[in-house]
Amino acid sequence: MSVAITQILWRPRGLLVDQFDSREDLINAVITSSFIPGYVAARPAAIFRNRLCLDGGLTFFMPPTSASKTVRVCAFPASRMGVEGIGISPDCNPENRVTGRELFSWAREPADEEKFERLFELGYLDAAVWGEQNPVEDIVVDESPLVENGSTT
Repeated sequence: MSVAITQILWRPRGLLVDQFDSREDLINAVITSSFIPGYVAARPAAIFRNRLCLDGGLTFFMPPTSASKTVRVCAFPASRMGVEGIGISPDCNPENRVTGRELFSWAREPADEEKFERLFELGYLDAAVWGEQNPVEDIVVDESPLVENGSTT
């Protein structure tokens, strides 16, 4: 797992954090990776590992990965955003969708319990449709040798 963060001082650059010292360090990385000043908090930046940082999407909207297979997820319709390489998004399941404007509105301020449940349901359905179209055996390939009774076959 990699978390994208944008370091703003002393040298602005994108960081991909993939090693964490603790559960708290991971949580701080995820919070920092979605820190948008004025939206998340009134302060201008988050502090992560003694660095001033912002949302990782500023430098890595879709972070690169060295994994042989990667499933990228976007909460917004990727086709409308002009983003390619997205596996799971509202584009997967266009039936019974909320509008892009509603999604953006809910992203800016916390949704009530009913909207939150609906968002969860829609995201689950997006992933389910993607899963039906992409069987796990086509995505995950175990290339390790088969071992029986201590010997490789």
